[in-house]
Amino acid sequence: MSNELANSLNQLMNFGDGFFEDFGEPFFNSDSNKQMSSDVVETKNGYQVTVDVPGVNKEDIDLSYDQDVLSIQAKRNSSLDRKDEKGNVLASERSYGKYVRNYHLPDVNADKISAKVEAGVLTINMPKTEMKETGHKINIG
Repeated sequence: MSNELANSLNQLMNFGDGFFEDFGEPFFNSDSNKQMSSDVVETKNGYQVTVDVPGVNKEDIDLSYDQDVLSIQAKRNSSLDRKDEKGNVLASERSYGKYVRNYHLPDVNADKISAKVEAGVLTINMPKTEMKETGHKINIG
């Protein structure tokens, strides 16, 4: 009797799960809501930006630096393993699509920026420009 009651309760608790499973997915999975986790470290010599890009191919990452802004665009293509043999999605927690991040990082020597991707982590090294002293001490004679 307790097993039947537990099964009935579980069925009641799970009622509608399929309906609400993808509720709001187009809104919440839009490109504007996708984030890439990152760390930005500044030293006196430059910046190091480290970004998690799991499952993203090197060819699908676009980097640019313009007007003191580092822009990172990455695209993770949908996987075909999201369905079982009947075409049903059993679980879908991974996100796919386009990811965009922008960082305001001034005084960078754009010609010396370097980047690499290794084990799903993008590392960008951005040396700062050499600052020349713009003022000098004036002696009074």
